[in-house]
Amino acid sequence: MALIEALVASAVLGIGLAAATRLTLHTLLTASDTRQHTLAIALALDAMDCHQSGRTGCALQASTTVQGTTYHLQSQVQTRPGLALEDLQVRVQWPTVGPAMRLTGGGFGGDSPSQAQPRMGELTLHSSRDAVPAWLGVSLP
Repeated sequence: MALIEALVASAVLGIGLAAATRLTLHTLLTASDTRQHTLAIALALDAMDCHQSGRTGCALQASTTVQGTTYHLQSQVQTRPGLALEDLQVRVQWPTVGPAMRLTGGGFGGDSPSQAQPRMGELTLHSSRDAVPAWLGVSLP
């Protein structure tokens, strides 16, 4: 009887430890994902500020590696026809962490691990600015 009681106690303890391990792993993956998203926001806001200010030399495409993750930045500036506005779009993409392998293909059993692709995180910011130069229309007294 004592042996059965010890086996049941060991099983309950094992299930509890497995759950605690899984919870810890999930917490670490969430923290890493949050860090990557925060960095992507910072990169996108920096690029958007550069384009909003109208400075020359703002990169339309760039890649930055921070703490082992490569962020691909793409900016787009388009003039709206008939208006003095320019639409700005900044997109940041990066590979996410964790069990991030999804299989491509459309059927059951037809997917192979060689077709696995990493998940990509993506962030897109949209804005617009006045295309008329700031000095235009300013009169001196």
